[in-house]
Amino acid sequence: MALSGRVLAAAGMADFTWGHVSARDPDGRGLWIKRAGLGLEEVRFEDVQLVDWNGQRIDGSGPVHREVKIHTRILAAKPELGSVVHCHPEHAVAFAATGRELNLFSHTAGPLALGVARYDHARGLVDTDQVASAVADALGERKALLLSGHGVIAVGRTVALAATTAIFLEKACRLQALADRMGGVPEESWSSPAVDYAHTLEDAHLELAWAYLVRRTRARGP
Repeated sequence: MALSGRVLAAAGMADFTWGHVSARDPDGRGLWIKRAGLGLEEVRFEDVQLVDWNGQRIDGSGPVHREVKIHTRILAAKPELGSVVHCHPEHAVAFAATGRELNLFSHTAGPLALGVARYDHARGLVDTDQVASAVADALGERKALLLSGHGVIAVGRTVALAATTAIFLEKACRLQALADRMGGVPEESWSSPAVDYAHTLEDAHLELAWAYLVRRTRARGP
């Protein structure tokens, strides 16, 4: 959990003390998440809490994030998932505000070939069961979701997969902005990403990227 925060921050995904990563508790008690009030890169072992399915802290110390329901509702609704990432990367936030569909035209966007979901009614906090459940429904079977005017959500079987998906989504949005400045992407260049980038759809593709991100982050020192 602490490492994922450092990796996300090193990849430019931090936004002051906002943003969080969760991991499903292997004993079914709820999920593990950092305490509120810390930036992603500041998290240490002792800053991680165990929170039950109602969002109540049952182990660890410090305040619980107000948006913990993003994690509890998604993980409760989707037992195949083990981790949820919510953060506010700049390019993805800006792109989400446009209301446009993301053009999936790069190897980075390949893991998102099933599409990127969108939820347009959470510009403020996602801090109620009703809104968090609606977000989980909007996510469906996809790996990532844009919260219009707010941020992103990425999911995976593991923390590594969810965090890497979030980083890939931000890069895809950054490439979209660059392509738009060059005149846009012809539709034929992004109409069949599931075929063109089939080799990126396996978890192994993201796991290789995660291993690199970890090495790069650790090389920067503690």
